[in-house]
Amino acid sequence: MNRITVKTEAGYSVSDKNIKAAVQRLGEFEDAYDALMNSQEQIPKDLEILRAQGKEKTVRYKEMVAQKLINNSIAMFLERHGLR
Repeated sequence: MNRITVKTEAGYSVSDKNIKAAVQRLGEFEDAYDALMNSQEQIPKDLEILRAQGKEKTVRYKEMVAQKLINNSIAMFLERHGLR
């Protein structure tokens, strides 16, 4: 990834010529973060539906549990870096 920002003692800065690119990348990150959090809210609901149908042993159920764990790991990583 090409960096747009520069880390300084006061935080981060961006040159005038890169402001548009920085705003674009921030927006893309926020979209990705929102999708991650929405998925984390939806997965337990979907798992509950599958449990009610007795489908705890299906591949779909196991994939969703795995996705929930992956999403949680990503969210914890972002939180450790101050992005949550």
